[in-house]
Amino acid sequence: MPQDTVFVLPFSPRVSPDVEAARHRSLAWCRRQNLVTHPVDEQRFLRWDIAGLMATWCPGASRDQLDLTVDAVVVATFLDDHIDSPLADQPDQVDVVCRDFTAVIASHGSSPPHAGPLVTAFAEVWRRLAHGATPDWLERTGQHWRWYIGAYTQEADNRAHRRVPTRAEHFALRRRSGFVYAMLDLSQKAYGFELPHRLYAHPVLRRMLDITADVVDTLNDVHSLEKEESRGDLHNLVLVIEHEQGCDRRTSIREIQRMITSWCEEFRTLERQLTAPGAGQDTDVASQMADAMRTAMSGYLHWSRTCARYSRLVPPGESALVTDLLKEH
Repeated sequence: MPQDTVFVLPFSPRVSPDVEAARHRSLAWCRRQNLVTHPVDEQRFLRWDIAGLMATWCPGASRDQLDLTVDAVVVATFLDDHIDSPLADQPDQVDVVCRDFTAVIASHGSSPPHAGPLVTAFAEVWRRLAHGATPDWLERTGQHWRWYIGAYTQEADNRAHRRVPTRAEHFALRRRSGFVYAMLDLSQKAYGFELPHRLYAHPVLRRMLDITADVVDTLNDVHSLEKEESRGDLHNLVLVIEHEQGCDRRTSIREIQRMITSWCEEFRTLERQLTAPGAGQDTDVASQMADAMRTAMSGYLHWSRTCARYSRLVPPGESALVTDLLKEH
């Protein structure tokens, strides 16, 4: 990535005042769940600062509400790191791994027999997500988790065949693999509200959700480019544009900067439409959701500038985690 690459969003980041305590609680939870048992894993986990990410994603949350968002993203991140391994181009094996996680959703938070620590931790997180949730919201977030989990098999199949997706294929897959929709469900859980179905289905809100996912996922593509390129990954918008247009890296990233600027302008226009007086019965909830999406975008960018997840890389061929969390201990 060119050193002069700068991304500016028209949204100001905020950080939960509970962030430092959340970091300590997150590590303690990981230890209780047997997710962090090796000194190298602990060092890498602390560098990734997932609590710091969620403290900017949900800056108005604290204590249990913030911790649930952190623990859920820890599970998703550890799953990503386990598949970003020799499994990465083995779709059949990836599918076997993913079935245990979807089984947790189907069984309402029960772990499959002989589950490893990561599946067990996900079951614990799922039960907390389900507590006090309506069936409609739980079904929706379950679908978003299934998007995320299922995308790994499709990505593995692309890698196995060295298939570079088109731009349209990239966005269709990235909106599922990026986990942003599930993370926005976590925002609702943290703040104690749920999108009613009629608002979730509203075309303006749907477009705002897509923009939020595209902004966060595309920023992540740029920040993780060196990591993914070193491991031969193909699922990165920078590489997709280079392949599609036959252009150099600087040209690809300049186009991405223009795309993000355009998306943010569109988001602000749509937000005014959605939250205008008389726009509908759900204006208050729409305003809460719009704020959650704005803070998600600004929060991710803020975190990415300080987090070492993409600046201190795990060497290619080496697993991100020393301990295999998919096996029963």
